[in-house]
This record gives sequence, structure tokens and C-alpha cells, in this order.
Amino acid sequence: MRKIKIVFIIFLLIGIGFPIVFNVKQLSNIGFEPKVEIKNTVTDKNAKVLRVVADYDFSPYTFIDKNGNKSGFYVELINEIANRLNMKVELSYLEWNSCKTRIQNKNADLILGLEIFSDAQGVQKTVAINADKLVVVGKNSINNICQLQNKKVGVMSNTIISRWFDMNCQYVEFPTNSILLEQIEKGNIDFAICHNSIARKIIEEKKLDLIPSVALMNSFPTIGVREELHDLHDVINSIIIQMNYDGILQKLTDKWIVNYTIKRSAKEVFRLEKRFNIIYSSLFFVMFLLANFVYLYCKQQENEYQKNLTYQNSLKEQNNIFNCLALVYNSIYLINLEEKTSKQICSNETIIKYKNQKSEIADQMRNIFENTVLACDVDRAVEFTNLNSLVTRMMNTDILQAEFRGKILGWFSAQFIAAKRDEFGKLVEVLFTTKTIDGIKREQEQLKILSTYDEMTKLFNRRSYSEKLNELKNKNNCQATIIIIDINQLKNVNDTLGHHFGDELICGIAEILSKTFKSIASCYRIGGDEFAVIIEETISNIDEYEKKLYALVESWRGSDGLKMAISFGMANATEIENFTSDRYEEIIALADKRMYQDKKRFYQNLGIDRRRSF
Repeated sequence: MRKIKIVFIIFLLIGIGFPIVFNVKQLSNIGFEPKVEIKNTVTDKNAKVLRVVADYDFSPYTFIDKNGNKSGFYVELINEIANRLNMKVELSYLEWNSCKTRIQNKNADLILGLEIFSDAQGVQKTVAINADKLVVVGKNSINNICQLQNKKVGVMSNTIISRWFDMNCQYVEFPTNSILLEQIEKGNIDFAICHNSIARKIIEEKKLDLIPSVALMNSFPTIGVREELHDLHDVINSIIIQMNYDGILQKLTDKWIVNYTIKRSAKEVFRLEKRFNIIYSSLFFVMFLLANFVYLYCKQQENEYQKNLTYQNSLKEQNNIFNCLALVYNSIYLINLEEKTSKQICSNETIIKYKNQKSEIADQMRNIFENTVLACDVDRAVEFTNLNSLVTRMMNTDILQAEFRGKILGWFSAQFIAAKRDEFGKLVEVLFTTKTIDGIKREQEQLKILSTYDEMTKLFNRRSYSEKLNELKNKNNCQATIIIIDINQLKNVNDTLGHHFGDELICGIAEILSKTFKSIASCYRIGGDEFAVIIEETISNIDEYEKKLYALVESWRGSDGLKMAISFGMANATEIENFTSDRYEEIIALADKRMYQDKKRFYQNLGIDRRRSF
């Protein structure tokens, strides 16, 4: 009971202290201007120059810090990319429209700050760097964009917002984000549409009395590469993907977008975390009531337990307890450890068969378990039922429990329950019980199986894929081959024919992968239309399997003559120089890159420019 009191007190301290620590931490780790730590380290005079342009008024992505230096999320990002390209960086800060003009006139290689859905001319966009939101900013908060009707809404010059969203409002364009938000403060416009992180920094730095409220849409910043620089575009994409695997993108996002953009005041922190504090307080109150109930219940149980111990010498009370237990357990024995005797309360025929009344109780129990438990569990079962060590093992506990696999009963649970102690606390009598749990174990195994497979395709799922990669890392397997496969034109099939046909393609490629690789590899569905194959050992005729795969794909037909096309990328650990088990992401990245190259060739052969699909 004393332990329960301690646990209850600890629960209260943690429950009360956690929100305090959480909110204090929000105040202590935000708002400080970070320093640019990733520098361009290329000093070779003959190194190529990477010409980059960016908006000077785009904090926290690109801005001038208090010391007059170029700073922000993109500065560190482009320095890292240039270092990996072994190029020097020539970064120019301009107004946003001037940045677009510079890239269109081929006076720059990269433009920072494009949206993935931007229709900027003369560029091809990389994969998204991170995620942000386009929010409505005003002096008052709104909860629906219909409230913008008949209002003056400011946007950045030449933005697609005014063309994409017809909200029956009057759009007014401005050259910079700072001017855009200042116009609200001056009363020249009613609202503005701006990136959430950028709006928060400008509001804080210029002390504007504005509030970001409803989100218009998700925003995905990317890097724009001059249209004709296809090789540079592909390489930068690979670098960005690798930086994501390395965790660098997440660190930069946390540093510049998360911690730096939150307004550093108690009022703002509590406003931002209002929902958390309300939900947490409600949950804590419920948990407190539940914990209090458990505490009172345990106290009551403790009192009942003491009461039962006091009257345990009464045969009538003892029989009542045993009769109740008999309804729950398959077998019950009362064992006297001092007299080395046992009393059968109830038992099944399997145990009675191996119980010899003439031998000592310790020998009887050993004989029972040696004959009823599977060989793999016998040693553990004999050790568990060792009565010579039971007094020591139950010195500080009233219950010992273990699970075993029986030859006839299947899974069952065995327990020793303290029934009587002497005045010094030494165990004198115990109840030994067994209980069938085979049904529960089977349900647990079934749930475990279901959690590892993809329901639609019956292939292993992404969770199994991650577990297999961790397993390979532990094995330090240097022969593994990873194949990445993607279904081509699945989105087009879904959009034009319907998701039923798309599902046919997904199930079809899953069946083909099983037929092709099941004997030598594990197959996984790791995304909507993305699959992976892991071959753990070197296969000399791997090309034959690839030919078989493509032959099955070529011959596959779905409903109404539906055909299938895939992109294929394969990489082996032997291709990575000085490969070690912690570098599997490099194999995946290489296979992924080859798959995208294959996909690019596919669409080029069809005459489709996928870069304009954004």
C-alpha cells in the first residue's frame, strides 16, 4: 500500500508539473535569432560558381540579420547544397520580382523561395523543402475565408493567389511582405495573405498589432532551377532527399521555422497552447479521478487481503475462496512449504495423470511440467516451480506469474499466490494455479500478423519494411540488394477511369512482385503506388528476375484491357564504397534515384513533361 501511495503522489507531481514545465520551455527556447552555422567552405579558385537569387524580405527564410549579414533557413540550406556540389555560392538579395527577372534572363542559376505550385516561367522546381501555410492576417481573427468578401486583401506582386482564388474580394499587390503587412496597420487594406512563419516574424519585429488566423492552404517552399539546367536539377533533388535522410532538413526547420518564428511572450505562448492546456487539464482531471478510484480500490483490496489472511485458518472461509478461484482457474493447489504437502482444490485430467501422491510435492510438480510443457519451455517451467527457491523469490511479492506452452492445453498461465506468512513475514503456504490463455495468445499473434501486412495487397507493409532495414543493419549485411518500383500514370488512371482501376493496378503489381521475387526476397508496399523488394543475399542471375518482372508487367491486363507500366530502380550494397551497416539509406537513395530516372525516360518517351504537372 505504501508503494501505491508513492506512485499516486508521483502521478500528482508529474501531472501538475508537466504543463508548467511545458509552457516554461516554450518561453525559454524560442524567439532568439539563430546564427548561420553552415558556411560555404569551397575555396578552390577554379571551382564553379552557383549563382543564387533570393527575396531580401522573406524572414525567416532569407533576410538581413542585425549585424548586416545574409541569414535565414535558405542561406544554410544553399550553403550545404553548394558544399556537396563542390561549388562556390554567389547569393544575391533582391526584391522578389527582380529575382524572377534575374532567373528568366539567365543571370542566375537558382531562385530561392518558390512555391511547389508556382507558375513561374523559366524554372524547374525541386522537391519540397519543408511545409508551411498561407494564412489570412488582419487586425482581427477570422474563422472562414468567406469573411474576405468585399474586403481589400493584400498579396505579393505577381502571385498566383489572386488568379487561383476568386473570393469576391479586391486584391491589392505589394512588392515585399513587410510593406504588405504594414498596409493593414495603416488601414489601407483590410487583410493580407502571407506565409504563416513570415507573418509571425514581421509582426514580432515591427511590433504590429496583427493576428494570423485561418489558413488558406498548405504551402510547400521549393528551389527553382533554371529551366535548361536539367542535370543540376536532378543532382539538387538527390541532395535534398539525402539531407532529409540525414536529418539536416528537420534540424534547419526546427531552428528557423519552429523555434524562431513563435512570438516570445507569455500571452502568445498561452494563446498558442490554449488548446493543449485545456485538453491536458481535462484529461488530467479525468485521470486524477481514475487514479483516486484505483487508489481507493487498491486500499480496499489491501484491507480485504489482510482480512482474508486473518481468517485463512478457518476452513469454511478457505473453501469459499477456493471455490471462487476454481471458477477462474483450470487447476488450483494449496501448497504447504514447511510440511512439503499439497491440497488439490481443483485440477484437470492432464495434471492428475502425472501427479504421484506418494512422491514429494516438489517432485510431483517437476514431473507434471516435464510431461505437459513443450520441450522448449521445460527448463524455464521447472525453474519457475522450484519450491526450494520460492520463499526467497516471493520475499517481497505476493504473486509470481509466468506463461508456458503446453502440449495439450496450448498456452497457459501459471501463478504462485501467497496464502499465509508467519509472524516474521516468511512464506508458509501458497496457492499454485494454472489458467488457459491459448485463445488470447492466438488473438495477439493474429493482430501481430495483421499489423505487418498491407491489407489491400497482402504484401508486407511499410512498418515491416522499416523493421527489415533495422534487422539488416544489425546483421551488417554487405550483400543486400534493394529494388524500388513505382506504378506509372496511376494518378491519371484514378482521375480518368476511377480508383477501382487504380486499385487493380496496385493489386496487379503486388501479385507480379510475389510471383517474381517470393522465392528469393521480401516484397513490401511502402506507399500508395510505391513498392520495395529486399534481397538479403547476392543473386548471380538477378537480371533474369528483372526480365521476368517486366515480362509479367507487359502481359498483365486488367478490366477493359487496362495495361500496366512501372519504373524500376535497383541498387546493391557492393556499389557503395566502404559500405557499413549504418549506410542503408544510401542504397535506398541510389535505387530511388534510378527509379526516378527510369520514370523520367518513360514520360519522355510519351512526350510528357512532368515538371509542368505542378
